[in-house]
Amino acid sequence: MEETTSNPIEALVTEARQRITEALSAKSGQLDDLDKSFQELRDRQKKLQEEIERQLDHLAGQSLQELRDQQKKLEETVQQQLDQLAKFQPPPPPVPVAPLDKVLNSVRNLITATLPEQVMEVLTEEAVQMGVRAAVFDVRGKSAWGSSAHGFGSALSEKIFRGLVVPLNQENPFRQTFETGDSVTTTADHLKKNRNILDKLKPGKEDEILLLPVRSAGSVSAILYTDNGGKESPLPVDALKILSEFAGAQLDRLMALSGGGAAETEEKEAHEPEQEREEEQEEAGAPESAQAEPEPAKREPWEEAVNKGVARQSAESSAVEEKAAPPPAREPIPEAPPPAAPVSAVPDVSQLSEEEQKYHKDAKRFAKLLVSEIDLYNKTKVADGRKNKDLYKRLKSDIERSRLTFQKRFAKTMGKQFDYFHEELIRTLANNDASLMGPEYPGSSA
Repeated sequence: MEETTSNPIEALVTEARQRITEALSAKSGQLDDLDKSFQELRDRQKKLQEEIERQLDHLAGQSLQELRDQQKKLEETVQQQLDQLAKFQPPPPPVPVAPLDKVLNSVRNLITATLPEQVMEVLTEEAVQMGVRAAVFDVRGKSAWGSSAHGFGSALSEKIFRGLVVPLNQENPFRQTFETGDSVTTTADHLKKNRNILDKLKPGKEDEILLLPVRSAGSVSAILYTDNGGKESPLPVDALKILSEFAGAQLDRLMALSGGGAAETEEKEAHEPEQEREEEQEEAGAPESAQAEPEPAKREPWEEAVNKGVARQSAESSAVEEKAAPPPAREPIPEAPPPAAPVSAVPDVSQLSEEEQKYHKDAKRFAKLLVSEIDLYNKTKVADGRKNKDLYKRLKSDIERSRLTFQKRFAKTMGKQFDYFHEELIRTLANNDASLMGPEYPGSSA
């Protein structure tokens, strides 16, 4: 009984031992595999370390001089590129070119001017349309006097500008333009001797200033001043040169129409005493900034020539029209409605001083000249305006431009005494019938 009982126990113990032995044997195999893997990793790490040490030995073996040579070549390449960059000059900004249609329109406006004063006025007006400030100085003997200016704001009144005088017998850019007959580019620094110009026109230190000659009758008769008024864009030089050239050509054309030589001689003789007084003032050392205002009735020789020539042409044209007029109809004409009120009588100036009488006479003659110009160059419009009773509507631009010219010369002195220009419009254009001017006509300013 006892043997039978112990045998199963021993069998179990034996079986347990076998399983433990097998398990330990399997575990030992796994440990051997792990040891093998660890050994392989050690070998690979050793080879990698050896490769790194080999590369480090190779780098360490390079000479220091070789590295310095490479650095020097790199520095030379960089310096060459920097030198090329320093020598590079960016192209200048494009010079503004006025559109051709704008230049052509400005030229047309210059050609329509019928008096020297109008030529100068239109010249500065058109220059301003090209983005600059512009002023014209009339050359009179040894000085240049302010004539017309636009673009300088309300601070520069007409009276102040007309009092500006630039001496042409002293070294300055204006004299250079006058003597060379060529354009001169300058700056405010070069006008330090002309303090009156700097104080009144006030160009900026960085402004580009261009002086252009207005050539007429073989000499410089006026100087056009332009600057860019603080704008960064350069001046439209070519367009401004075209304007100044055409202004001079228009002055020559007006001279040619007038036949000017004899009138010029007469005017020169009349103004010799005044020129002598100017020369005496210059010799006495009058300051450049002196503000002298021209006499109201003073006219230049070329202007007087134009005045007489135009008056002569107007008289000849009127004579031709009267000669060519058809004879009156013989059939009875129905009674026409009563005409408009006639032109008022010329004021009695007999009680005035001789100088005041002359001033009234000059105003009347100048008004007649201006209206004769309108009539002379607008025959068709005048005829149609009389027929349709709308003269002012058809000739508004010409009438207002001439009215402004008349007022600049006479209105400030005569005030509201008598409107010679209005009276001449009614007499010459409207044949003494104010209704022919039309409902838009503003009437007399007196």
